[in-house]
Amino acid sequence: MAAKEEIKNTLNRLIDEFVDQSPFFKFWKSGNVDAGISKRFLGSFDALVKSFPSLIAAGASRMKDEESRMVLAVNLYQECGEGDVQRTHYAIYRKFLATAGINLSSITENGFASEWRDSLSEYLQTANTGAVLGALAAGEFLAQPALGRIYPILKNHFPDADQEYFTQHLDLETEHVEEITALIARQEGGFEEVVEGFKFGLSAWGAYFESLTEYLIQRPAVASPGGSPA
Repeated sequence: MAAKEEIKNTLNRLIDEFVDQSPFFKFWKSGNVDAGISKRFLGSFDALVKSFPSLIAAGASRMKDEESRMVLAVNLYQECGEGDVQRTHYAIYRKFLATAGINLSSITENGFASEWRDSLSEYLQTANTGAVLGALAAGEFLAQPALGRIYPILKNHFPDADQEYFTQHLDLETEHVEEITALIARQEGGFEEVVEGFKFGLSAWGAYFESLTEYLIQRPAVASPGGSPA
């Protein structure tokens, strides 16, 4: 297996290429994104935040060695609020939504968010162990570069909302990247298998972000005087 520095350099290069080529990140600029678009983004992302624990659990269940299972289990434990249901990452995310003035009962899951979850879930259950780690690593390596671009606009639109979900993840992901890099370096299989899974993970994220961009730039339906969409 490759050395840790080589692993990080290779995967970070793939992340840089992904972000540079992504229609979403080309669109997500302060001049394009108003508060209404930010709300639509947050509503779509709700389904992803809710899905993270099940995906981590699926990956952990595929690990062959105790150390790998333990590292992913700790990550899952953090996602689940370390045993406190009011401190799960999903609960903290929903606190942001509520304090941003977003009606939680109005949020529905987009079809493309479901496709993102289902494609990753199937892959994690069927791929080789190295590829499973690679697919999980894609989300970990992408988190800080993605949130680092997304969050400033959200914070500007909702400065009085509870910001913990985003600030916590910007801090935690450095630790998670180091942990999963160390796991990859200890795997017995070839690094090529990890890269294959990493690229699959990025393809799932790419499909989500592409559909999300199309969804965000659509004008939402306006209710007619009779109460139905015009």
